Amino acid sequence: MTYMGIGECDMRIDIQQTDDIAGKTAEIAAVMARDTDIKKYTVLTSYMFDMQMEDSTTEKLKVELGDQSVFPIEYSAGRAPQSESEIAISSLVAGDLEKGLNDIIMLTIDGQEKQLAISGIYSDITNGGKTAKAVFKTSQDSILWSIIPVKLQADAVTDEKITGYKEQFSYAKVSDIDEYIGQTFGGITAAVKKASYAAIAAAAMLTVLVTLLFIKMLVIKDRYPIAVLKSLGFKKEDIGRQYMVRSAAVLAAGILIGTVLANTLGELVGVGLISSFGASTFRFDINPLFAYLFSPALMAVCVYLATRFGISDISGLKISEYIKE
Repeated sequence: MTYMGIGECDMRIDIQQTDDIAGKTAEIAAVMARDTDIKKYTVLTSYMFDMQMEDSTTEKLKVELGDQSVFPIEYSAGRAPQSESEIAISSLVAGDLEKGLNDIIMLTIDGQEKQLAISGIYSDITNGGKTAKAVFKTSQDSILWSIIPVKLQADAVTDEKITGYKEQFSYAKVSDIDEYIGQTFGGITAAVKKASYAAIAAAAMLTVLVTLLFIKMLVIKDRYPIAVLKSLGFKKEDIGRQYMVRSAAVLAAGILIGTVLANTLGELVGVGLISSFGASTFRFDINPLFAYLFSPALMAVCVYLATRFGISDISGLKISEYIKE
């Protein structure tokens, strides 16, 4: 929820693309005020305001108005707006405007220009990622949409409550927050999952290919020492064991370095890519079972099979052809 610009809640109601959004929002809020299964809720209403740029041009900015303290979000910098002279902006807006904390944004509110100081910067991937949050009042009638995040009592059944509100308010979109996150993040998570599977397959194939070529190269280079060892009575298994030890040593070093880089530099690269969607403080959760058991085991199997196949030529090496006087 943090990367969607909303606080932690159980249920979310969206009122948009309908007539009299303000009246319908007030109707739902009145019912919620009497609902004992609801622990807390708030009404957040979004408007489009004109924003005066430094070059005297005018741009549009979507601003969400309401009590931002009921369902607080995490800020990558600063804090939530607390007075009517403050505003918080998403990371994409901050990047486009090249503005930071305490910088001034000029909005036209109810026909008058008003200076707002930037109090915080947050991540948001919804609505194009270019949004803002404030607590000032406006008499503007043209509402983009209203949302009502809801926190239920511990003993309330979320599914039943959602079904009830859907039936009672057919004009509103009532969603379980997990369902809403799935709908919003669905494309990103699916893409990341596909990319991860492709990376696993590519890593396995490259490991086999590189190891196989390297071992075959070593066997060709060591034909004379191998012939000498065979003439002294060493078996193929004894000679092959030397190459297995070499591969194991390189594998251990590679797994150690690769694990460290994957959990540090790899996350930075991934965060850099995903931040383009507006999630500037995105973090990956490491799966210890996969990172420290499955991945090393997969690499070990690939190296073992490639090495075994690479040293298979040792048995066909003739002592008389390669040993020298």
